[in-house]
Formats: sequence, C-alpha cells, structure tokens
Amino acid sequence: MTIATLGELILRLKPPGKLRLRQATTFDVCHGGAEVNVASSLSQFGLESRLISALPPTELGEQALMSLRATGVDVKHIARLPGRMGIYFLEDGADIRSGCVIYDRQDTAFSALKAENVDWDAAFEGVSWFHVSGITPAISASARDLCEAALKQAKARGVHISLDLNHRQRLWQYGQDATDVMPALTTFADTLIAGRGDCLACLGFSPDGDGSTHDWYEELTAEVMNRFPNLSRVAVTIRNSSSADCHKWAAHLRTNEGALFSKQYHLHNVVDRVGTGDAFAAGLIYGLVNKMGNDDALQFGAAANALKHTIVGDTNMVTVEEVKALMESGGTGRLRR
Repeated sequence: MTIATLGELILRLKPPGKLRLRQATTFDVCHGGAEVNVASSLSQFGLESRLISALPPTELGEQALMSLRATGVDVKHIARLPGRMGIYFLEDGADIRSGCVIYDRQDTAFSALKAENVDWDAAFEGVSWFHVSGITPAISASARDLCEAALKQAKARGVHISLDLNHRQRLWQYGQDATDVMPALTTFADTLIAGRGDCLACLGFSPDGDGSTHDWYEELTAEVMNRFPNLSRVAVTIRNSSSADCHKWAAHLRTNEGALFSKQYHLHNVVDRVGTGDAFAAGLIYGLVNKMGNDDALQFGAAANALKHTIVGDTNMVTVEEVKALMESGGTGRLRR
C-alpha cells in the first residue's frame, strides 16, 4: 500500500536558538514542506510513501533530494525543471514574542510544474491514498491547476483523498484568495483536515463564538459535512497557547458515526512547532490505513502531533512504537532503559 503526496520540497533557514532574523549571522538548515512532512512521517511509520514534485537541477536541488531520500520517501516522481529552490525563513518565538515565517517561493521549479509534466499512470501506480494541502494551490496559478488535475486523476482511479486546508495567507499572491479556490478542491476530498481558523479562511464560514467549547467544534464539523456531502470525515486541530513555548493541543474528528475528541496534551517546553499539523495528518492517515478505528486513529494522530513539538526540524522523526508508548503512558519524559 502506497500513499502519494503532491507538494513542494523547500529549504528551511532558521537562526540558531531563539535569535531573531535580524541578529542572524548563520542559519540552521533543514528541508520540509507540508506534504513532504506527511510523506516523511508515513515513511518513518513503515508505510510506503511517494512525493510528486519538482526541483531545480542545481546543487540545492540535489541536496534537497538527498535529504528526502534519506527518510525513505519514493523520489522517482520528482521532476527536475528550471527555476529556483523554494525557501522559507523561520524565526522562533520566545515567551510572549511570536515567531514568524518569511516565504521566498516565487518562480520556483515546483511553481512551474504542469500536469502534462507528470506521468499520472506511473505516479498513481499502487497508490491507495493521496494527500495534498491548501499550501500547494496557494503557491501559483500553475500549482493551483496542477493540484486540481492531480485530484481529478486520484478521484478517477478511486484513490482515497485527504486534503489539509492548511491556510497560509501570505502565499496567496496571484490574484485569487483561498475562498476562490479551496471550496471547489474540497469537493474532491474524502477526508478533510483543518485548523480552527482554516474553515473560515478557506471555505468562508465558521460558527459564532471563539472556539473554546466542544460544542463549537461539533457545530463546525457538522456544518462542513453538511455542505460537502462527499466527505466521510472531518478532523480539526485545537491549539491554545499561553506563550510561544507552552501550548495545549487536542483534535476533534467527525465521521458519519458521530463526533470524537482526542486527549489534550499539555506541552510546557515546545522545541519546534513547525510540522506539527502535518505530524497529526500523517498519524491520522496511518491509523486509518491500518484500520485502527476512528477513535484510535485520532488518538494516534494526536500523540504523533504532541511528539513533533519535541523534535527539531520539519520532519517528525518518531516511530510507531514511540507514538503508541505516549498514547499508553501519557508522557513523562523519563529515561528509557
């Protein structure tokens, strides 16, 4: 069983520790991207995963390819096209100071990738699940069209589709907003994943209130499934932050069988929050693919997310056994002997 993803593999540059970008004289380097993080996590969990993408035929492109190959992801469907390497700069927050992300993703090789550049029969060979996020159609008009074409190809082959709305306002720079694009793409999905504010930003609606109660989330997901009857489930992540380093995190899942909530994790020393939503998506997908049942899959995704808060970099470098151990113990951080 293979899970395919479509998205851009990008270079992350971050000042060491809690330094601000204006203070930086060196940068820590790693690679990531929403769909890349999901594929990498699934590979860490022992599933076969594949990335459909494009990189420039340069040293930076080769470095990125080597980085992804090391995680076990199938890279045979990454085209080499003219253009730049996508980059983002990350400034870590501290206490009451928020972190920030600066994107440098215009005119990249991936932004120019077109549907006719992809051998869809080969890309979807043996694939049972296809995952994409709202970041891809935000990058460029060409990437939007590519995303729609990929969804149509997956749907025509009977592949299960998961879509993470993953709204990034700063990326929508080509004349359309998320609300112009994402509702149509959502009609292809079987599983929808979103953050608390994503449904308003991408689909144009949200319940009244501040999202502080279970009832609010149940109302939200019920409305989403009512408006998009193609969906078999909707998952929403729930994050409450008291500072850059202290978060409470949980998730909600609605299916045709009812509404579920995960355990809430209290994270008192966040190491790196980038990629945590992708870690949840990968954990949920892993649980569902392995027929854990909706509640166990939700709990597995939540535990995977919690562990990612302790891992430096975009990729959730944890195993199935570590996730299950957290589910069972609740997490003490004690030394394993």
